[in-house]
Amino acid sequence: MDIQPESQKPVYVVRQSSPETEGAATTAMWLEVIFGIFSLLGIGHVYSGRTAVGIALMIGWWAYIVIATFISLLTLGFGACLFVPLYLAVPIISGIQARTYTQRVGGKGSWQSVGLVAGSGCLLVILSIVALFAFGIFANVLSQFNR
Repeated sequence: MDIQPESQKPVYVVRQSSPETEGAATTAMWLEVIFGIFSLLGIGHVYSGRTAVGIALMIGWWAYIVIATFISLLTLGFGACLFVPLYLAVPIISGIQARTYTQRVGGKGSWQSVGLVAGSGCLLVILSIVALFAFGIFANVLSQFNR
């Protein structure tokens, strides 16, 4: 039996965080999960103070959605069997990471950053949809002239 002397035993310190930090951590997690499911992954990280990480996650998430949609269409929907569970799991995992980071640094959260990044992200998504719709109408008009 291996018995360590008192001076060599590991010491575990539980750091108490303020209610404000706990609230900010929970908010960061829920922002990440909810916005992530609606294609704006990274908002919880922006709220927690990691703006660059949040924007990188958002751009990467959009790329994932485009690639997953393309592969799902190519495989007649079979690709969605893999992509849909990932689409639901990634925001949850990222939300837990945003919460953990906020707790670790004692963050308070920034709604101003969230408004700026989420607003810009929503605007980009809306403009992309409008551009695709306009391109479809334009292509339809051109096809009418070619007949």
